[in-house]
Amino acid sequence: MNIWDCHIHCRGDEQADDVLRAMDAAGVTRITAFSAYPGSHHEAGPPPPLADFRENMLKVAALQRAAPDRIWGVFWPDPRQEGVLDVIEEALVEHELHGLKMIPNHWAACDDFMLPLYETMQQLGKPIQFHSGILYAFGDSSRFCRPVLYETLINYPGLKFALAHIGWPWTDECLAVYGHSRSLAHARGDNSGMWIDTCRGTPDAWREDALRKAVIFAGCNRLMYGTDTYPGGIAGSTPVHVRKDLDLLRNEIGVSEQQLEDFFWNAAEAFYS
Repeated sequence: MNIWDCHIHCRGDEQADDVLRAMDAAGVTRITAFSAYPGSHHEAGPPPPLADFRENMLKVAALQRAAPDRIWGVFWPDPRQEGVLDVIEEALVEHELHGLKMIPNHWAACDDFMLPLYETMQQLGKPIQFHSGILYAFGDSSRFCRPVLYETLINYPGLKFALAHIGWPWTDECLAVYGHSRSLAHARGDNSGMWIDTCRGTPDAWREDALRKAVIFAGCNRLMYGTDTYPGGIAGSTPVHVRKDLDLLRNEIGVSEQQLEDFFWNAAEAFYS
């Protein structure tokens, strides 16, 4: 079975050969690699300089060029910065990265200043992966990451977006936003709207309940597998999480082999296509 890990955080010093060896050791066919966030994740003040974000974007673009079939790069910007749309266009057009990753940190996805960014992503036809739910790395920013704050994205036809961690601890709220998004996309007759990035964040005690509800309500073709580790951690952590999710999905929830293929590969392929 092919495995696509849709949630890998780069640190900025990775070498493609090392990443590929880790993927081979873990049995992972493809990863989505996020460019590193420059500076401290814990600061609530202004973001680091835009040049630092661009530098990290270029590093993940180099990783992708080294193995474009296996490493799919995604740019992590801070949308509050002047000139950020130019760097986004450079990343997604010139360097052919596959989308954006963002964590709201004292800003929210529903803020009015986000409108030009969403319009740009509509025009470029590229998706956005957002953090959602409680966050252990960015101070008190979880109050900006509740799933309901992303409901505003229903207003952008053709735009694909994903909420990570099944929105834990607001997993039901995440699924409700998904339902609204998919209802409107279905009415429009397109394949846009929301996907769910199921990467860890839902602790084991909640994992079965969250996955069971997501499988029933959203279907595995909209649930993407992710680990939420860094490239150096793939070999150690990914096989553990794959086994846990396989056990839950096969033996506890009772999904089919086709649904497993959707979960571990096809959902991500549809999201990034």
